[in-house]
Amino acid sequence: MISKNKILKTVKPDISHLFAAASGGSDILFNWVPIEIPLGCVELRSLFYTLIGIDGGTGNNTDIELYFATGINGVAPADLTVHAASSATIAATFRRNLIGHAFIDASETVLNGDTTYNTYQAGGKADSADYVGDGGFTIFLQGEPHVTRTGFQTIYVMATAHGAVQDYGTDVFLDMAGNQAASTAAVQITTSDTDPRTVFQPGDAVIGHTGTVEMEVVSVDSATTMTVKNVTAQIDDDEHLILKNPIELRLGLEY
Repeated sequence: MISKNKILKTVKPDISHLFAAASGGSDILFNWVPIEIPLGCVELRSLFYTLIGIDGGTGNNTDIELYFATGINGVAPADLTVHAASSATIAATFRRNLIGHAFIDASETVLNGDTTYNTYQAGGKADSADYVGDGGFTIFLQGEPHVTRTGFQTIYVMATAHGAVQDYGTDVFLDMAGNQAASTAAVQITTSDTDPRTVFQPGDAVIGHTGTVEMEVVSVDSATTMTVKNVTAQIDDDEHLILKNPIELRLGLEY
């Protein structure tokens, strides 16, 4: 009996600070993310992902589309403009790079859509959507050999909204008249509006809606305070704080 190799890859796409406000219904959600895996043709068997709600509540339980691509002659797919509508012109820039596509029907795959975040499982035998085979996707992926890492290849993934907006806003605002200075050391900040305990957890990367600051959550202390470190620049009063990685994908792959 031939043994099949299985691997699990976690992908945490960085999103734009513009997602503090809602996207359009066909907007690009994140740019191409490179994924390094061993060489060979691999099957996408399952997909588990989490997606933040809106303003510390429910929301974003809507369909999305994932596109997979390879580089060509060592060149990655063309960069995309996130929080902007996909179009025929944009699609033409990566036509020859495409190697796979997955439509994620939220109504078929959602496991937990009534809390402050959504969880989805696609590719399980309980899933009846027509894009799922017998317990797995019918998607085969193979990229170009990695330029410097022997025995590995690189594939890429990006996502678009499908007919409904996505909004990664939290309504957690800095509430400090004197602002918060840049700091590598841990500092406690005061917030207003949404309770940060319904949004953040230790280890989260957080960005501001102006695109000028990033920080890491150390602890979420109360309804109006949280402790952060590695604050890259001054956080101004009323800065809207959002997750840098509101979507997290776990790809189950089989050779």
